[in-house]
Amino acid sequence: MWFEGISAQTRIGRVARGGNVAEGLTERLVRAEREAGFHERDMSAFQRERIDLEHRVARMEAELEALRRRRLEAYARWWNARDDRDRALHVCRRLRRRIDRSRRRAAED
Repeated sequence: MWFEGISAQTRIGRVARGGNVAEGLTERLVRAEREAGFHERDMSAFQRERIDLEHRVARMEAELEALRRRRLEAYARWWNARDDRDRALHVCRRLRRRIDRSRRRAAED
């Protein structure tokens, strides 16, 4: 665990310093507080970045939804145009057959 190193270092400090534990602990406390401050600043920067990315993701998801809707609408327009084309071609075939029949009848008479 991360705190086991702290207690082990305290014992070494007591033996090495001959009883001036408070000063050694104070130095370690200052270093630990400074390190905590660095981490706090990092956390703030990461939090701002995360919030910014969340906003960007939300905008992109909204844009993606709009694009998907447009894609479906474009496909529906294509499908309707295809149906209209097929109907028009069907009418053309029927009219050609009718013209051909009427020409054959006129040629027979």
